[in-house]
Amino acid sequence: MAKLILFTGKGGVGKSTVSAATALYWSQQGYKTLLVSTDPAHSTEDVLGVPVGHEAKYIAENLYAKNIHSEIRAKEFMNELQSGLDNSVSKWFPGLDPELLTEWAAFPGMDEVFALEELLYLVQGIEYDLIVFDTAPTGHTLKALTAPDALNTFLLRILRMKAKIEGIKTMFIKKNDTKKLVKVLEQTIDKINRLKEVLRNELYVTINIVSIPTEAGYQECLKTCNFLKVQGFKIHNVIVNNIIPSFDEDTWKLATSNKAVALLKMQHDAQMPYIQQYDTLTSGENINLVGVSKLPFEPRGSQLNAFSRLLWKERGMAFTPSKSMLIESDDESVIMRLSFPPSKDLELFDDGYSIFGMKYTFEKPLESDGLKVRKSKTQSGATYTYR
Repeated sequence: MAKLILFTGKGGVGKSTVSAATALYWSQQGYKTLLVSTDPAHSTEDVLGVPVGHEAKYIAENLYAKNIHSEIRAKEFMNELQSGLDNSVSKWFPGLDPELLTEWAAFPGMDEVFALEELLYLVQGIEYDLIVFDTAPTGHTLKALTAPDALNTFLLRILRMKAKIEGIKTMFIKKNDTKKLVKVLEQTIDKINRLKEVLRNELYVTINIVSIPTEAGYQECLKTCNFLKVQGFKIHNVIVNNIIPSFDEDTWKLATSNKAVALLKMQHDAQMPYIQQYDTLTSGENINLVGVSKLPFEPRGSQLNAFSRLLWKERGMAFTPSKSMLIESDDESVIMRLSFPPSKDLELFDDGYSIFGMKYTFEKPLESDGLKVRKSKTQSGATYTYR
């Protein structure tokens, strides 16, 4: 299983830049990394300086990127939902337009829900060591995380309606009318709940908030912290971008005669109360606070490398990487170790595995040709021994 580094925050705070810099840095440390974005503004492409499509694109050694476009999967879900409603509600209440209920079920954040579904598939795989997730602006991500509750409410209402109607013996009612509808909703709920379970696993997931030292930036960060805390998610880093550096006293004295320095000092002084608020917030919640100064260059394209080193080597981000797959060999055997959190849903096959109903295949190690395989689950994942 790949480790996930997730960045969230309001639009315009540098989230895509921080995400791309993170992916670049760890790919250079030897970890196969996939940068994933759901931001419809295509900010990732602007930062990397290359077009990124629906399929994983090779960017540099160990570095790949892709955009998740969830509209197709969301449309499939709505079609399945519509079909289920056509086969149930329209029979219960002739003349009622099922599209009214379909629109009711089109919850805010549903597009992001299906982006998270694809993210779950990527994270549970071993093709990459790290998945760096540049989310859409905060509101979309938070709505997606509450979608199971909204879907559950909708499902319960459908089931209550079904029970009442089936109590009336008429020629129009069949016991399996709602079977397809219920299955569609239950499967979607299960997948999102599974993702929420994975996101709460601190061994595999690092959740970070990117912000700026302004009133709007701080309030959005505070709201997100409170929401994630209530939902049971641990926040590891708060990154505050665009901080005006604290220059020495001689520099600030020039503010009385130099308008450029005066403007800079005014911005610096305006930021200080918010920086103190970030410090108080993160100290109280045991979150690592990372301050990033305003840069004399734009961290895009070729300049992204300098920013990645600044962020990860000098600013003390909290994160520990690991490989999703390790191969060891000696004269008698080859051992392939896969990393997974403990799960009752894990099934092992000779050429792959299944976890939570999602199937994956892998190529056997070259050194294992002609050897028999023995599979076993472990506390930290699974072991394939070729002997």
